Amino acid sequence: MVAETPQEGTNITFGFLLVPGFSLVALAAAIDALRAANLEQTKVLYQWQMLGETEGVILSSSGIPIPNQHFSVGRDADVIAVCGGERSHLFHSPSVENWLKAQARSDKRIGSLSDGAYVLANAGLFENARSTIHWKCQSAYRERFPRLDVRTSIIEVDGNRFSCAGGTSSLDLMLRLISSDVGPTVIGKIADNYFHDVIRGDDQVQHMTSAFRFAGRDKTFSDALLLMESNLEQPLSLKDLAKQCGISERQLDRIFNRHIGTSPSQHYRELRLVRASGLLKQTSFSVAEIAISCGFQSASHLSKFFKRKFGETPLQHRRHQ
Repeated sequence: MVAETPQEGTNITFGFLLVPGFSLVALAAAIDALRAANLEQTKVLYQWQMLGETEGVILSSSGIPIPNQHFSVGRDADVIAVCGGERSHLFHSPSVENWLKAQARSDKRIGSLSDGAYVLANAGLFENARSTIHWKCQSAYRERFPRLDVRTSIIEVDGNRFSCAGGTSSLDLMLRLISSDVGPTVIGKIADNYFHDVIRGDDQVQHMTSAFRFAGRDKTFSDALLLMESNLEQPLSLKDLAKQCGISERQLDRIFNRHIGTSPSQHYRELRLVRASGLLKQTSFSVAEIAISCGFQSASHLSKFFKRKFGETPLQHRRHQ
């Protein structure tokens, strides 16, 4: 799949390397930004091509097939974006990784959309650059690549490397990448076209926690949630949690029951169990390792509460991914 027939003025080609189960929203947002830029410029400034590990079709996470060419065709691309999805952590292709490394040696701009960050990280392309990924994958991504500078931002652009959290953040990323080519006026028109009234940058943190939903209604409750979500591996005691929020344990309990109908300890455990679920699905760590990294005393301790919440053991949960 390529852009419309090139006209005079064409000079930049984007190669979108699709990982099976890629996010269709992330891909569509990125491509349509290029299409809109061409329309506003009244010439084809951008072209794009769909690439894959093998030539044929690749299914998106929603099952929609997208025709693609072999990734080697992308050697002529000026910019390469690896578009992933929620199962990209399972994708492993030495040939693709070696090709990406070769392209990087040519100082090309290379990056990822959504969970395609796993592929670039496997190839070592984020070793000297900041990166981000969808919030659901943050914990597993950090665990798998502990030496990387991983951010919670919507987008990251660091030299010739870029990444975004996926979804509509692909539009923000693309507007950032092409802004130097088309100028702020055209970027504004493209954003208006999609009713995108605020173009988000790398200073925009992903609204990845429930704390943000309550920030304007109850700051103390929001602070407590943020503290919990920031201390999953070594959970704070309820005494310390209440102290840091400037309230008593009894007040803390009342606040949680008022807002979400559960106790602080139960909610804290739920957060750790959700993190454990993500690590089981996206890493090969043992149950014992995951238990410790989620603040549980042992594998059996984790298993007890995990089965109560998910109706299956951690190993069964991993097999059912």
